[in-house]
Amino acid sequence: QLTEKLQDAENDSMAKIAELEKQLSQARRELEALREQLSPPRPPSPPAPQAQECYRLALERRLAELEEKGLVQILRGPDGDVAIEIVPVVIETPAAPVVTGEATVTTTGTGTATDAPAPAPALSPPPAPAAAPLPPPPPPPP
Repeated sequence: QLTEKLQDAENDSMAKIAELEKQLSQARRELEALREQLSPPRPPSPPAPQAQECYRLALERRLAELEEKGLVQILRGPDGDVAIEIVPVVIETPAAPVVTGEATVTTTGTGTATDAPAPAPALSPPPAPAAAPLPPPPPPPP
């Protein structure tokens, strides 16, 4: 008999808890609805940039870096066309000194002095002539 009463009390308590949870849930929904009605309208947020737009912006930043370094030249036409020209890089190497003439070798003691030509220095190829940068091509016809 006692266990039956405890079981009934537990069932009543569980029913009350379920009813209170329903009321709490309903009260939260009503509160949220009131907050939405009272809050000022929010300006629409700008759409997130698409992957293509992000890629374009990254390319433009990289191109600006290369232009600042003098590695490319960007030509813009009056109609909005863009031409990218790679600026040739000229690397100048210092020329190796050229040694000419003969050296005299002298020995002391019982040996004799001899005049012998100096060994030929190793020749390096002459430096490439510095190429002037080409003028930019004319813009394409409209």
